[in-house]
Amino acid sequence: MKIKKILIYLFAVGAVVLLIKNASSAIRYASDAIDLCLEMIVPTLFPFFICSGILIYSGFCELLAKAFQFCMYPLFRISPVGSSAFILGIVSGYPLGAVTAGELYANNYISKTEAERLLAFCNNSGPLFILGSVGIAIYSNIKYGIALYVAHILAALTVGILFRFYGRNKHTAPPTRMTTPERSMGEIFDIALQNSIRNILTVCGAVLFFSVISRLFLDILPVGGVTSALVSGLLEFVTGTVKISGLTIPIMDKLVFTSVVVGFAGLSVHAQVMAVIARFHLSLAPYIIGKAMHGIIAGLYMYIYFRFNPITTAVFEPSMSRSFAISSTIETVTAIIVVIACIFCAFGLYLKQNSEYKRDTKF
Repeated sequence: MKIKKILIYLFAVGAVVLLIKNASSAIRYASDAIDLCLEMIVPTLFPFFICSGILIYSGFCELLAKAFQFCMYPLFRISPVGSSAFILGIVSGYPLGAVTAGELYANNYISKTEAERLLAFCNNSGPLFILGSVGIAIYSNIKYGIALYVAHILAALTVGILFRFYGRNKHTAPPTRMTTPERSMGEIFDIALQNSIRNILTVCGAVLFFSVISRLFLDILPVGGVTSALVSGLLEFVTGTVKISGLTIPIMDKLVFTSVVVGFAGLSVHAQVMAVIARFHLSLAPYIIGKAMHGIIAGLYMYIYFRFNPITTAVFEPSMSRSFAISSTIETVTAIIVVIACIFCAFGLYLKQNSEYKRDTKF
């Protein structure tokens, strides 16, 4: 505990010193971060936060959880009810997956070990950010966003399967059924709106703080180019993604680095997760290790994909019109959901016959 406090003190004091010594740069960087939030993050994330909140509090996510619950234990060794955390994590983005995992544990739907397994792979970037903010706003190409999102989800599934061995001899909670309180449409919208405002303020606040601190920190380091962009991304992944897109390197390398940064999520997201799950007293070690693995695996998937499908102008047209990109978003998202559902079904039906599954589910 003392070591943690010392590290916190050193970080806080160092940040204050940087801000004081570089006040003019800090103001300029803060202004850039605010522009980034207003022009890219808020327009692409806030409406989605509201829509996802309506789905959550109206009970629709219970239907999604039931559709995927049959494969949660065979794949991840997590009680079926945990499917809601994973689904919300890949649909709504940071930090809703982590919040849901904590709430499931707090309500005794899953054990502490299962909650920590969930944290390793359920807190992911949402499709609207990767497809909209990264694919369209940053790279001006929806197809780049599709490739990044598919790699992102496949990496999350891979991490989840690997973490099925975490704490395998510890207690597993018996299966339970989720219930959603009956609410009027007005109550549902009010809750969704308030939570969305709090979430977008948290996201923008983290982006603003870590963007300023990371840029001030990089100013005093003798690094530049790819190293500077990657370090920036590891601290605050939105700013890092923008910096990577501006590098003078091949587009395939940019997308591989972007996949790593988005998969890891950056310290700004990790700070959000630490804040929202602190009250649940869960270990953060599986989460941090899982996100590090996620970034590496996502980058590896992108690299393998481009080895067999190198980018050409005919396939990935950089000058494609924004109107075409926006009009094709619904179709592409639908295709991705279908692919993910097929993957779940295939693995679930295969592993459901596993003798270990039959033995361990006899509560």
